[in-house]
Amino acid sequence: MKEHWGGQKGYNGMAEALQEAGIPFYPIYDTVTIRKSGNGYRDYQGVRNVSKSASAQYEYLLTSGSRDTGKKTYYLVSPKYEEEIMTSLLESAKKKGVENLGLTGIADMMYADYRSDSISDNETGAYWEKALETAAASADSLLLQGAYAYAFPYADVIVNAPVFSSQFDVEDEAVPFYEMVVGGSAALYSTPVNESGNVREMLLKAVEYGVSPTFQLMTAQRDALQDTEYQKYYSLCWGDWEQEIKDVLKEFEALDSILGQRIVSHEKLGGKVYATTFENGDIVYVNYGQEDVIVEQITVPAWGFVRKGDK
Repeated sequence: MKEHWGGQKGYNGMAEALQEAGIPFYPIYDTVTIRKSGNGYRDYQGVRNVSKSASAQYEYLLTSGSRDTGKKTYYLVSPKYEEEIMTSLLESAKKKGVENLGLTGIADMMYADYRSDSISDNETGAYWEKALETAAASADSLLLQGAYAYAFPYADVIVNAPVFSSQFDVEDEAVPFYEMVVGGSAALYSTPVNESGNVREMLLKAVEYGVSPTFQLMTAQRDALQDTEYQKYYSLCWGDWEQEIKDVLKEFEALDSILGQRIVSHEKLGGKVYATTFENGDIVYVNYGQEDVIVEQITVPAWGFVRKGDK
């Protein structure tokens, strides 16, 4: 806990405030990345490259693709040590009274380890599954940041659920395949809306795919992250987003009956209008067009949505 960001006292205060408000709190841990030795990690636990030396990982500049020399080198945990690290984390979490657990990296990252008893990227999944099974059995609820198929059985909550395709020119349409598979078995949440280039489109995609929107926020101004490893985050200030979030919450009240439901049908009705049917019988019409559209005697506003249901 870094003192100038709140430290342990600030963390405890946040956890208590969320508990009093009845809001689930998921501290998120990364068990596959070694930023520095200690806290349950050791340098020898890192993966090896084809030359058997430690496989260093680097951050790269988006503007040039070259290595960002201002960022520290890090390493990835060898899958053979993941169970040991996970057990240590769970024991520590239990001592601290952590009931809901969040994990990042382990659910959506596959790689090989070329040490003498090498492990292929496909074999890595088996190690991850074992560790996830242990975590799911220990935690009251397990949140995963992103999740491949091997992680689905263990997730109670999945954040960063995809709502956009790769959007290559050769693709005609996108379908919510991920949500069709996972929806109903885990609560799905989008990537942060406030980091999207088109906030309204992001929100409508969340509606169309039956995914709850998320926001990534902090109370301080963005310059508090300047020259830190977190400066890649932007548009996080709560004061800038407070009214927008309140408006979104009010608008999404009409969707309480469908969020978390399984998708049974998804179709394009024509133009830029889509219909998603959920297992409870409710239908959501989403209009990405510039003009209002009438569907089954229901007016769907431009850049808006309407839920058709029994209530």
